[in-house]
Amino acid sequence: MGKLNNTKEAQLEQNLIDLLCARHGQWTFRPDLKTEEDLWNNLRTIIEIRNKSELNDNALTNSEFERIQSEILAKTKTPFEAAKWLRGEKGKCSIVLERDNGLGHIELVIYSSNEKNGGFSSYEVVHQIAKSKSNLEERNRRFDVTLLISGLPIIQIELKTAIAKDGVKQAYYQIEKYIDEGTFSNTIFQTLQLYVMSNEQTTRYMAAAPKGELQEKYMFAWRTRDNTRVENINEFAKQVLNIPRAHELVSEYMILSEEQSSKVLMVLHPYQIHAIEAIFEAASKHQSGYIWHATGSGKTITSFVSTKLLAQRSGIDRTIMLLDRKDLDNQTTSEFTKFASAYSTGVNTNDNTLIVGTGNTKALSRALKLDSSSNVVIVTTRQKLNKAIESLKEKEPGKLANLRGKHIVFIVDECHRAISAENMDDIKKVFPKSTWFGFTGTPIFEENKKSSDGQYARTTHDQYGEVLHRYTIKNALEDGSVLGFQVEHESTIHEDELANVVYRAMRSEEKNFNYTDEELVCTVESMKDIDKEKYLQSAHYESDDHIQSVIRKILSPNNAYRKFVFKDGKPTMSAILTTSSIDMAKRYYKAVKKFTADKNWLETQFPDHPLRQGAVMNDPDFPRVAITYSLEENTKGAALKQSEMQGIIDEYNLMYGTSWSVESIERYNGDINNRLARKKGEFKEFGNHLDLVIVVDRLLTGFDAPRCQTLFVDRNLQYAGLIQAFSRTNRTYKGKEKGLITTFRKPATMKEHVFAATRLYSQANNNDSLIYPTYEESKKKFNAAYNALIKLDAINVNNPITEHAPKSDRINFVKCFQDLNKAYRAIASYDEFNIEFESDKSGRFAKKIAIIEDNIGLYNTIKASISPDDKNEPGVELIDFFDSSTVQTYTVDKSYIDALLKEYEPNSQDTRVKIENALTKLNKSDLVRKIYKQILDDIDAQVIKKDSNFLQLKREYFTDKYDSVVEAFSKTWCVSIDELVVSVNQSTVGEDIYNKKRIIDSADYPTYVQQHPDAAPFSYLQHMIEAWGTCLFEEIIPLRDELK
Repeated sequence: MGKLNNTKEAQLEQNLIDLLCARHGQWTFRPDLKTEEDLWNNLRTIIEIRNKSELNDNALTNSEFERIQSEILAKTKTPFEAAKWLRGEKGKCSIVLERDNGLGHIELVIYSSNEKNGGFSSYEVVHQIAKSKSNLEERNRRFDVTLLISGLPIIQIELKTAIAKDGVKQAYYQIEKYIDEGTFSNTIFQTLQLYVMSNEQTTRYMAAAPKGELQEKYMFAWRTRDNTRVENINEFAKQVLNIPRAHELVSEYMILSEEQSSKVLMVLHPYQIHAIEAIFEAASKHQSGYIWHATGSGKTITSFVSTKLLAQRSGIDRTIMLLDRKDLDNQTTSEFTKFASAYSTGVNTNDNTLIVGTGNTKALSRALKLDSSSNVVIVTTRQKLNKAIESLKEKEPGKLANLRGKHIVFIVDECHRAISAENMDDIKKVFPKSTWFGFTGTPIFEENKKSSDGQYARTTHDQYGEVLHRYTIKNALEDGSVLGFQVEHESTIHEDELANVVYRAMRSEEKNFNYTDEELVCTVESMKDIDKEKYLQSAHYESDDHIQSVIRKILSPNNAYRKFVFKDGKPTMSAILTTSSIDMAKRYYKAVKKFTADKNWLETQFPDHPLRQGAVMNDPDFPRVAITYSLEENTKGAALKQSEMQGIIDEYNLMYGTSWSVESIERYNGDINNRLARKKGEFKEFGNHLDLVIVVDRLLTGFDAPRCQTLFVDRNLQYAGLIQAFSRTNRTYKGKEKGLITTFRKPATMKEHVFAATRLYSQANNNDSLIYPTYEESKKKFNAAYNALIKLDAINVNNPITEHAPKSDRINFVKCFQDLNKAYRAIASYDEFNIEFESDKSGRFAKKIAIIEDNIGLYNTIKASISPDDKNEPGVELIDFFDSSTVQTYTVDKSYIDALLKEYEPNSQDTRVKIENALTKLNKSDLVRKIYKQILDDIDAQVIKKDSNFLQLKREYFTDKYDSVVEAFSKTWCVSIDELVVSVNQSTVGEDIYNKKRIIDSADYPTYVQQHPDAAPFSYLQHMIEAWGTCLFEEIIPLRDELK
């Protein structure tokens, strides 16, 4: 890394402004605009110039402009509402104004999404706009750099220097502070659509968001079309903030996602934008092609936006988006409803683009016949399109003939599943001037091309043409868009059994008749495992014993605890089991149901493998299991198959109180999707979810479920099918570090398949970033980290390190402790870890792990004694100061304490020690520990009766303390207790104080000053908020968490 550039922020701002206003940037610097009032006056001037003819040389009066201001502020309360208003009708945002002095009504254009680098749009740069405080608690604010389009603030740039603490995050935190303080609210800045944050060397952009909805994960880095990251602010400005690019970004590449419970403004990733523009270029030349974007990177949104924007371009008569299968059609259509508002504003006009999710053949036929100027976007499936074409051939051949001469563009999502090469050729004969663009996360190459005897395309290139843009899974990992995979290869066939299978098979081969038994045995022993596995047949993996072995591996208490991520005794993540056939899927479903039929199945099925002490699984309905497959795949004995499926659905109905049937199997399948995804409101509630879904092929492509963490594979997978299936687990989710994969057939073969697939689809020479190390490799790192910590001699019982030790010693300790914890996190999710832990009779392995949990308090004390500002201290930059998950506890669940409390007998010293140790391992605050001590003391003194409901009593103890702390703070500082309670309910450790402004507004300074005559208003508010932060995060939230 080069020497840090210490340019002051003022100079950094000026350099950026100079760059933006250079000839290629096309912005105009307005140093004369310094206040919000200046911005309003500037907007007034622009409106008058732009609408000169409508105003008929009668300038706006003050009262007229005040009405314009009021309407702008009323229509832009949130970034989402602002975006919707700015889109306007036919791309023009306008206000109808009743003129003073009886001059009638006129329509004034305020902003245009269509006039980019031309027309009446103006592009101005302002900086250090002053916003005066509106009340005592606010600070005067100055915004770094603001980009105005047609006089409205559209892009806000927040700059920090390269040496700023936290890097670009400090710029993000500044934006977050503005939002939390309401600095943008009730001002002309309500129209902001995009934030740009930079510390000069690292630059990110994100869509504007209201209070409480700004999230770091939506900060995107810009990439060039060839996927080179653009980090420097000056290079970012050249590529992204020039005109027309900046105007295009906020008008064409931002999405309005609207659901009943949320309205969110989204901005596309750079790779999505480059793909769309590559499609534009190819479509203008009537050249087909395909987009290779990694699974999980938002291909469906990209394809949809492509389809919509193509409909608006000249030279294109119709755009049709083809989707995969009926079940995916349902899922994708529901996703599209979220985005409809972005495109249906002004839907009453004749030439505005419409979204048509064609539900049947008749509706699709009508849409196809519409005049091309209607700019209709058609979203359909291959099956429906075929039926519509046949209907037009039969009933309206003239209309179909007219379409033959039209330039119809097809956008195909999941381009190999949505349509075959053969069917695509048939449609091309009907629409000879059509252009085709396919989207796929797993292109078909020569290495994995389809087997075909005819002339039809066998690779993606053969079917669609050149790749127009690629964004591989390696790129997605670099951006944090998806997660890597931890892959474990299990086998239910012992190596001796495998050797016998190979020996018997080879003995029966004529070419081996002359070999002696000893020679053949030696040959078998010298063979590689992958060659031995070639002798295994499917039947070897279809026995009841195999199914039982797999189920026991999946549901083994300690494996299940980690794979399904139990917290407070409840599973928080889900899994998919994919099998080799429908018959195997049904056998697994019945076997799991039977295996878990006894309510105490954990104890009865695993008497020798109890759940580790401190961990709790107290969900009586775990695992909630379902099966989904297509009845179309069964042709023989259809009536029997349907009866069998109805029985499965009946069990599902009983579990969830639904009423599905074979006749409504699509809705049954959709319900399974929702319960596994846990994305919609009611399905987020515990108990309405699914833990395990058994499939053959369903859900393995195009299904998005961030809380699906594990894929169990009892079948053969290769290349595209492997990556698609694995990718069901790689969606990001809070606290989720990786997707977990466990295979149960031919481990050596599957290992080779994983290597080949990841190498092909990451376009990298190695897959280190995509596939996590094996357990053995991870264990070596764990042992090395353990030895490094022990070598420091910092956790010596008799002489542990203290906060007064030399700073270099403290830094080394914290760094080594974090390294050990990270290494432990890496091994803890492997099944082999649980096997080794359970078989560790000496306890040495457990002691190594105990070092982490037994010394969390010491670690926190030492870390607190080091400041991230100590940049000159060697090693400080290697410490993670801000990740709250840096050190976690793995062997103690919070509900474990509740279980011990229920069992506690008066003066039971052993149980009391267990509770105290658990509180230490969970790093409970001193106040929380004191309350638990009080509960135990009261039980010992028999103040609490033996037959009492201990969990209810626990709630009462903690509620009383919680209420008293909040009430005491309210009385001490003279602030509203109601506003404090709101703050407690919504605040999260590591984030800013929620509801800060309303707490400050509620402050009763006159009453406070009566009790504290020397208090000054400014210091009172500042000290009050500081005191509330300490009280909230150190006392109240720990109490609140005990009540959950």
